Amino acid sequence: MKKFLSYILSILFIIILSLYLLDFIYTYGYHHGTPRNKISYLMQSENDTIDYIFIGSSRVDNTVNADIISSITGNSAINLGFQGAKTDDYLIILKLLHDRNIHSKQIFIQVDYVYNIDGNSEILKSEFMPFFNNKVISEIIKESDPEYFQLKYIPFYRYLKYDYKIGFREFFNSISGKKNRIDLKNGYFPKYGNTSQKLSSTLPDHIISKNTNINKINTFAKKNNLSIIYFMAPFCPNTKNLDYSKKLKSKLPSFLDYSHVCPYQDQYFYNCSHLNDVGATEFSKIIAKDILKMNN
Repeated sequence: MKKFLSYILSILFIIILSLYLLDFIYTYGYHHGTPRNKISYLMQSENDTIDYIFIGSSRVDNTVNADIISSITGNSAINLGFQGAKTDDYLIILKLLHDRNIHSKQIFIQVDYVYNIDGNSEILKSEFMPFFNNKVISEIIKESDPEYFQLKYIPFYRYLKYDYKIGFREFFNSISGKKNRIDLKNGYFPKYGNTSQKLSSTLPDHIISKNTNINKINTFAKKNNLSIIYFMAPFCPNTKNLDYSKKLKSKLPSFLDYSHVCPYQDQYFYNCSHLNDVGATEFSKIIAKDILKMNN
């Protein structure tokens, strides 16, 4: 019986030790390997100045070509748009920029129907996991994820749970130096053509009285002397309740409304909520010229 218990304990010890070792190896690899996503790129950057930073959801990720912004303005720019991101995530990105000591002239935050929505992007959360020990990331996950204890204290659990985004394949690509297919210094992820479906969309017919995260963003910006400009990226002409942008304008300081900037230009849209590469190129030129006007 003692031999059996000793055998079981030995197996458990080996398993636990292996999990700790795997956790260390994966974490080290993501911290020091080639960045494969925008969070890894951001976490490996520090003590830098990027003149114009664009934050938002896929409606920034697929919409703002930072290289065009830079070529027209003569200043550096980066697209920090994330698929499925919401206002909670925008606040996290702002705090991480501050934590990494990355300065800017102006930060542009894309807001639309997400003003009415709470929550975080699961895709973005998965990219935070290798950097769990960062104070900003740890605090945010503690506030928002009921599995905080398991993620923090069970070795390798975070990598198992989010294997679809930070599993072995992604880890191997990072440590082997394989770059992402998009230029992370730019951050723009283009869409081409269109979905071949009829372009239509619907915005909310009302706006909530306040968005707590937007209020926190404004407070954080004021405290840290950040210049925040909110904007709304284009929607296709066949969008119901487009006057929602006017309601947003009443809630947000320094709001630029580009929701109508591509009237009757369906060829610019991948779907009703996202520009394709042709449309994004034109929109990036428009917003770059507006930046020049604002700063002259």
